Amino acid sequence: MQRARTQAAFTMVEIAICIAVVAFAMVAIIGVLPTGFQVQRENREDTLIGQEGMLWMEAIRSGALGMDYLTNHVRFIEQVVEQRTGTATTTKTTVYKFPVGFTRGWEIVSLLTQPKYVLLTNGTMIVTRTRALVRSITGSAANMTPQNEFAFTYLLDLDAMPFNAYAPVLTNWQSSALSPEEVLTRSNNWMVAKNQERNAWSLKLSLRWPADWNESAGTLRLGKGEREFRLLTTGVMQVAPRTDNVPAFLMDPSQYSAQ
Repeated sequence: MQRARTQAAFTMVEIAICIAVVAFAMVAIIGVLPTGFQVQRENREDTLIGQEGMLWMEAIRSGALGMDYLTNHVRFIEQVVEQRTGTATTTKTTVYKFPVGFTRGWEIVSLLTQPKYVLLTNGTMIVTRTRALVRSITGSAANMTPQNEFAFTYLLDLDAMPFNAYAPVLTNWQSSALSPEEVLTRSNNWMVAKNQERNAWSLKLSLRWPADWNESAGTLRLGKGEREFRLLTTGVMQVAPRTDNVPAFLMDPSQYSAQ
């Protein structure tokens, strides 16, 4: 006589326990996903900013020769000029929107490389602050599309200042109670420092991201990302008028001033 085979199966309690374990694991995995996406996005943005900073530094150092595609990526440049005469200060703000009126890359760079401080012969100090809203130039092919509204966007600030390696105390040859030898040493340092200022420039480029520009409301929201690039470059700052009669300041690393 053949016995009937018995079949074993999971009970409802065991199935419920299995579902609870799988659900617990899924909740843990889903909870980690946003953090992973956030880290991936931050790494991508940091990589882009590194590439963008090096590209802009090279464009500024070389005067943006052959980089006319910059007009497709700059949304606007805001320039604030303060004129300080004694205790009186006047401020003028100019906003250049692109691509209207600008077709060459050097025109954009000429606005960014305005010297931050200029002291006129009458004692007036001109302080210029310039910032630009830029769409990502490097990265995916989608960013290369002209006027792409969905491209990664950041705010660019540039400070261009003459450089010299001497502290002010070492060049003040008109200070009182100096010996003739000290006057001679400081006056020589002063002449060397002036020559350095004509032929060497210190550039500080600050990038902040992401930047969300609401053109209709005129508001700009910035994220927490911030990075600085610094460059010491040699050459003279050439000055030439643009078509709108605004002076163009462009670095020329192949020319030096002997005065």
